[in-house]
Amino acid sequence: MIAREQGASALRPMRARTCIVMVCANASETDQVACLLSQQNNGILVTYPQAEDLALDPPLRKVLLVILASDDSTQVITRTLRWLRTRLPHCPLAVVGNVGGGEYEITARTGGAMYLTRPVTTGQWSGMLRKAQQMVSRSL
Repeated sequence: MIAREQGASALRPMRARTCIVMVCANASETDQVACLLSQQNNGILVTYPQAEDLALDPPLRKVLLVILASDDSTQVITRTLRWLRTRLPHCPLAVVGNVGGGEYEITARTGGAMYLTRPVTTGQWSGMLRKAQQMVSRSL
């Protein structure tokens, strides 16, 4: 009988406690979120350049938060939010748009997502991550 290794290995990496999914074409926004997760040392950031990429190759880990910060059309965001609501019904969702992006805010709110306007501050990213972690903690 072969004993199985209990720790992390190259074939079976240690599971992170937090998985944040971010659809974003702006590297500075992904860097901000990645930096916050790195400081907390409790999660990973899975990024996609477009919303369709998320649907084609969804993450295998449990998702704590999904952030849609791409420049996809409101039709694509609506479709993505519907898909996420069926796939991850209890996961918090956020849409990031430009100031004055009324269509994007309406799309986000009707899709059950939070809406943030650019530029998103480090405090706003941090607050959103904290809220998502609190929601998961309460559901456990």
